[in-house]
Amino acid sequence: MHKKSNILLVDDDELYLFLMEKTIHQISNTLKVSSVTDGERAIEYIAQCTNEMTPLPEVIFLDINMPFLDGWGFLAEFKKLNPLISNKVNIYIVSSSMRESDKKRAANLEELTGYVIKPVDKSQLIEIFKTIYHENW
Repeated sequence: MHKKSNILLVDDDELYLFLMEKTIHQISNTLKVSSVTDGERAIEYIAQCTNEMTPLPEVIFLDINMPFLDGWGFLAEFKKLNPLISNKVNIYIVSSSMRESDKKRAANLEELTGYVIKPVDKSQLIEIFKTIYHENW
């Protein structure tokens, strides 16, 4: 991979953020990982990128259950910003929720690339990155 790719982690669990970042860096040191602790901050991050014309994350790992603005709220706000976004942003819901209603709701959202159940392991991340970047890791 020649350019640094951006990954955004959106989750209110600080330990999860730390472990995900560590795991992603074990897979590749070319990935730039940013993290925020709620959907509101994630929307601010995306808006700031579009305003400053800086690269958006290629991948967002999004938790559903968070304070302030949850994952569903983030997706609704993201959809409003979508006309300003030029590159493809792959959004994966990463949740401990195995509720069928959450999975069905996610399946109906065109903004979502996938739904991953926590805990996410290294092999799952490698498969996701292979799909997105079309490279061997």
